[in-house]
Amino acid sequence: MRKFFFKLALLFVPLALAFILPPLLVDPFNVFHRRAVRRNGVEPNENFIKTAYILDNKDKFDSFVFGSSRVGALHVENIEGYRAYNMTYSFGIPQEHLENIRTFLKAGVHIKMILINIDEVCCAVDGKSHLSDPMHRPYPADGSFFSFYSMYLKPEIVFQALPVILRSKLTDGEAWRRNFYETGWWIGYDMDTGFSFEEPAGAGDEPSGVLQYYFYPAALEALEEIAALCAENGIELIVFSSPMFAYQYRLSAKAGYLDFLERLAGVTPYYNFSCLNAITEDDANYLDPSHYKARIGDMILDRIFREDKSEHKADMFGEYVTQENVGQVMAALKAQLGQP
Repeated sequence: MRKFFFKLALLFVPLALAFILPPLLVDPFNVFHRRAVRRNGVEPNENFIKTAYILDNKDKFDSFVFGSSRVGALHVENIEGYRAYNMTYSFGIPQEHLENIRTFLKAGVHIKMILINIDEVCCAVDGKSHLSDPMHRPYPADGSFFSFYSMYLKPEIVFQALPVILRSKLTDGEAWRRNFYETGWWIGYDMDTGFSFEEPAGAGDEPSGVLQYYFYPAALEALEEIAALCAENGIELIVFSSPMFAYQYRLSAKAGYLDFLERLAGVTPYYNFSCLNAITEDDANYLDPSHYKARIGDMILDRIFREDKSEHKADMFGEYVTQENVGQVMAALKAQLGQP
C-alpha cells in the first residue's frame, strides 16, 4: 500500500507543480510578489498590494490618499505636516476605501488624515464586479486568503496575461519599485502622452456622446460611513472631486454627475475641481480625458492645503462646497455648461 501511494505521489506531484508553478512564477497581477512588485505590462492588483504593504508597515505613514487612478498624479510627499501614502488604483470606489480604512484601524494603524477623491467613475462602478476581477479584487479583510489566492492559481490567468507580458517593454527598475512603496503615485512630472483632443466635427459645445452611467447610492452611503468613522476616530477627512478634461466633464454632466455632486454636499463638505476653466479646457494639462498631469496634482494640493478655503475661487477650481453654498455652486456650474 505504501508503494502504491508513493507511485501516486510520483504521478500527481509533478502534475500539481505543472499547474501551480506557472501562476506562482509568472504571477501577472503580482499578488504572490507583493513585497517586490514587478512591471510586467499587466496592471498589478494595487488595492491588495498596497493594503497589505500598509499592514506590514503600520507606523510608516499617518495619512492616506484614496481614489481611482485619477489621483495617480498626486505627489503626496509634497503635503506638509503629514506622512502620506497614495493608495491610488484603477476604478477605486468609496465602498472599498471604507473597508480599507476599517482594516487599517482594526490592525492598529494610526491615521491622522484621509484625503478621498471622487469622480464620475467611482460613483458609478458596482464594486461587486471587483470580486471576480483579478486586477481589482479587494484585500480579504475577513481573512479568506485561501479563496483570494485560489483565483490567482488558475492556469487561465497566466494564459490570458502572457501575450501582454511578452509584448511589454516596460522597464522594471529599482527606482520605480521604491517609488511604488514609498509614495504610491505613478504619474511623474516628466510623464506625457502627447494627448491632443480633437472635437468631433459638428459637436459644438455640446458633447455628442453619452456616458451610460448609473449613479449608485452605495457611493454616497459609503462616504457617509467614512465621514462617521473619521469623526469617531479623530481623523481629518478631506474630500475633493476630480478635474476631468472639459469634454469628459461635459459628458459626465450630461449623464447626471452634477446631481451626484449636489447630493454629496449633504454627506460631507468637499473641494470641487470638476468644472470648466482655462485649466480643464487645455489638453496640455492631461494625459487623456480623465487623467491630469502631476503639475495639476500640485495645483490641487495647493488649493486644498495652502489656500483659504473660505475664499471664492474665480475659476471655480477647488471651490469649497458645503450644504450652505451648494445651491450657488451648482447654479454656477450649470451656467458654465449652459444648463438652466
